Amino acid sequence: MKRIILAPVILALVTAPVLAGTLGDSVTTSDRGGGTISGNAGCDRRCDSVVVYLEGGQPRGGDGESVPFDQKDKVFVPHVLPILKGTTVRVLNSDPFLHNVHAYQGKKTFFNLALPFQGMAIDQVFTEPGVYTILCDAHPEMSAFVVVLENALFTVPNEDESYTIDGVPPGSYTLVRYDAEKDKTVRKAVTVGTSEVTVDF
Repeated sequence: MKRIILAPVILALVTAPVLAGTLGDSVTTSDRGGGTISGNAGCDRRCDSVVVYLEGGQPRGGDGESVPFDQKDKVFVPHVLPILKGTTVRVLNSDPFLHNVHAYQGKKTFFNLALPFQGMAIDQVFTEPGVYTILCDAHPEMSAFVVVLENALFTVPNEDESYTIDGVPPGSYTLVRYDAEKDKTVRKAVTVGTSEVTVDF
C-alpha cells in the first residue's frame, strides 16, 4: 500500500496497485477495476450541499434502483441527493404531521404531492438530468435538492471534506464540484488511468 501526503492544491498520479480509499490528505487506492479519483472537496463551511461528479462518462439510466429521501424533524434527509437518471426516489414522511413535497426544475413544477400521515411514502422516477429544488409548502423552512446525473461516477464529500470516486474507466473527463445551496460549479479537466488521480478543490 502506498500513502501519499498531499499539498493543498495538487494533481498527482499514483502508479501503485489500487488497495483502499481516501481520508483527509492521505491517499490510497483500491482494486475495484479502473481508476480512482480522490482528494479534498474544499467546502467553504459545510459539505452537505456539495456533489462531486464526472462529466464525460458513458450515459446510462437507472436499473430500477430505489433510494430513500426522508422528511424527519422538519428536515429533508439528505439535504442533497445525487442520483443516476432513471432512479426511483422513495419520499418518506417520518413525522407525525402533514408534509408536502413540491419539486421544481427551474421555475417549473415537476411534482407536487402531499404526505399527510406518518410512515406514508411515494415513489417518483427522475428521468431528466438536472437540479431539482425540493420544498415543503407546509413548512417553508424546509428545502433540499435532487441532482440527477448522466452516469454513476459521483459521490458526496465526507465530513472531513474528502471524497473518492472508484471504478472510473480510463479516459479524459471533467471533474465537477457542484454546491447546490449556492448554485456554484467548479470544473477541472482530469485524465484517469488504471490507478489513482488526486484532485483537491
